[in-house]
Amino acid sequence: MTTGAVPTRAPGKPIDALLAALDPEQRAAATLPDGPAQIIAPAGSGKTTTMIARVAVLLDRGVPPDRICLVTFNRAAAGELGERVSRRLGSVAVEVRTLHALARQVLLDAGAPASVVADRLPLLRAARRRHLGGADPDPPEAGELDTMLSARKIEGRVPTDGIRPILDTYEALLRARGAIDFDDLVVGASDLLQTDARLRHRWQARFAHLCVDEFQDVDAAQLRLVRLLAAPEDNLYVVGDDDQTIYAWRLADVRRILGFGRHYPNAHRVMLATNYRCPPAVVAASARLVAVNRERFAKPIRAPATAPRLAGTLTAMSTAGDDWPGELARLARNADAAGHSFCVLARTRSELMPVTMALVRLGVRHAAAADPLVEAKPVVDLVDAIRASADPRHPFHALRDQRLARGWLRGQPAGDLLTDDEQVALDALLGWAAAFPTVDGFVRAFGAARRRIDALRDPSASVELATVHAAKGREWETVVLLGFEADRIPNRRSILEASDPSRAVEEERRLAYVALTRATRQLILAFDPARPSPFLAEMGFSPAVPSS
Repeated sequence: MTTGAVPTRAPGKPIDALLAALDPEQRAAATLPDGPAQIIAPAGSGKTTTMIARVAVLLDRGVPPDRICLVTFNRAAAGELGERVSRRLGSVAVEVRTLHALARQVLLDAGAPASVVADRLPLLRAARRRHLGGADPDPPEAGELDTMLSARKIEGRVPTDGIRPILDTYEALLRARGAIDFDDLVVGASDLLQTDARLRHRWQARFAHLCVDEFQDVDAAQLRLVRLLAAPEDNLYVVGDDDQTIYAWRLADVRRILGFGRHYPNAHRVMLATNYRCPPAVVAASARLVAVNRERFAKPIRAPATAPRLAGTLTAMSTAGDDWPGELARLARNADAAGHSFCVLARTRSELMPVTMALVRLGVRHAAAADPLVEAKPVVDLVDAIRASADPRHPFHALRDQRLARGWLRGQPAGDLLTDDEQVALDALLGWAAAFPTVDGFVRAFGAARRRIDALRDPSASVELATVHAAKGREWETVVLLGFEADRIPNRRSILEASDPSRAVEEERRLAYVALTRATRQLILAFDPARPSPFLAEMGFSPAVPSS
């Protein structure tokens, strides 16, 4: 693979000002000749700016706008990219679509069924219930079955004898509804394009250039779809970052972006090198961390030469004491008062709960990706039940018995109807109830908490709480990475349950890299000093963290 040179052009064209604003690597990427191309874009390196400049270059070369298609992975990203294209290039008829939307159009064009089940977990739970006590007496939960189902559909993996009947029952339930799921969209569209020459030629003639964002996230079926759509000219322009491949559970595999050159030996590759988002100390530390991985492109990642080297942009705080949630809430309140964005990131949603409650106690408006535990329907149902019963016992026992009566335990048929988050919410409810001596007192406190939380939840708030997976593609001025300690980051369970633990550690390292690179002004690592993450040493960061 080669890096293309910037072609010469007559001065004074409108596009010259756009290209002049790019750095040398971005300009090289935007002005590549036709043919397959791979742009490796580290965090904060301006990949969207580069993609828009690429579109401008194609338009300048005379490519009709409706022959250019930009592909993203979700509707929110497609909407944002479309808005940025319009702001920078005006109202041009460039298509910005998700892969699943493209696949659905292919199916509709072929007259194939395209009624999609948006959430297949309820059907998987129903299929699981039918086989409890069967070949596998304790089958995996619906979330694990979901991954196994995708592996079967997308990669052709053969399920075990105990799992196969459950997945077969799911397919029967799906057919009974005359529906398909999101995996079927892409797999079905790819199969049709592969086998129906007329359909394939019609779709290949539709676009002259296909640009794919976040290419590191493609699964095997999605890669097959974009390759079919881009052929035979192979004007396939992919942008992504091997170091941000963090969705193995969605069947993304870092080897796919690393192996692009095997599919296209003559492809051009350009590596963007400058992280414009993060403070230099964060850029250096995150680059050192991810460089430990073996499955990656060796590449420079640097801060701009003109970026100020300020003290305090990478710090640590202790979570060893009892008041660390309150300390984080106070930091958030101060940032909010100063008009700065502030986010607490954690590996899992349950780790964010103490901070959420501390924000509520301080009256800090905040946004969260998930609904609060007090709004989960099973939680509300149990509290309503003990309110109506006027149970004289301790609220813990009253709630526990109501839960038992409904069979809302993990592994029971009724419990399998609940989501994992709902089960966590029920566990938390019983833990909270233990602190109250009477049902009446607990019910009043529960109602007050719901009202207070509802009043403080604001999607537009400058203070946010999110998981690291949900934070990809986002940024905040101050980021607190919570739980940066042994067994949490990297996550011990994820490594132990992986078929290849060494590769799982590398994904955990990439996940940490994504988290570190969300901060534009300050990054705070929050952890117990007695149990620091091994990633700290790999970052070359040895903070002195006082006990709380």
